[in-house]
Amino acid sequence: MRVGNDPEWDSKSPMAGLLKLQTEFYTRLTEETLKYLRHIQAASLPSTPGTVLLPRQGLQLEASGAPGETVEIQLEIENRQRVHCVVTPMLSPFVHASGATWFPSVVHQASLLLAPEQIVTIKMQIPLPSGIPDGVFRGALLLQGFRENAILVAITVALPTTPATAKSPAVRKPRAPKHTRRKGAKP
Repeated sequence: MRVGNDPEWDSKSPMAGLLKLQTEFYTRLTEETLKYLRHIQAASLPSTPGTVLLPRQGLQLEASGAPGETVEIQLEIENRQRVHCVVTPMLSPFVHASGATWFPSVVHQASLLLAPEQIVTIKMQIPLPSGIPDGVFRGALLLQGFRENAILVAITVALPTTPATAKSPAVRKPRAPKHTRRKGAKP
C-alpha cells in the first residue's frame, strides 16, 4: 500500500491526524536542534579569545563609501560536503592605519543551513558611521562552521567631495604712484 502526502488524501482518517502530528513534531525538532547548534557553535568556535585566524591569501572582499552611507559586501559559498552545514557569518572589528577601531553593525542573515552541493550568496550591508575617519579599514569575515580561515575585508571610507565654488576674480584698486608729493612739501 502506498501513502502520499497530497492534499486530496482523506484528512478525516486517523492516519491523516497521525501524519500531521508527526510532521509538526519533526518540524519543531529540527528548529530546536538548529537553535541548539547555533548556541554551541557561537560558544566554541573561532571567536573565542586567544584564537588566531590567518586569512587565506588572494581572497579579499572590498567596498567603499562615504560616512553615513551603507556599503554592501557579498560572497558566494558552496557546501561541498555530503552533509548539511550550518554557516554563521561574522565580521571582526575593523582597524584603520592610525589605530582607529570600528565595530561595525551589520545587517545580514544570522545563520544559514546549507544542503549538500547548495550554493548561497551571503550579502552583508554595513552602515558607515558619520564620524568615521577617511582611509582604509581592514577586518575579517569569519564563516563559523564552514571554513577555518578568515576572509580579508577592506572598506575604503572617502569623504564626500563637494564641488568647488567658482570664485570671481578680485577687482583691484589702482595703486597710487610711488613718488607723490606730500602736502606742504617744497618743489
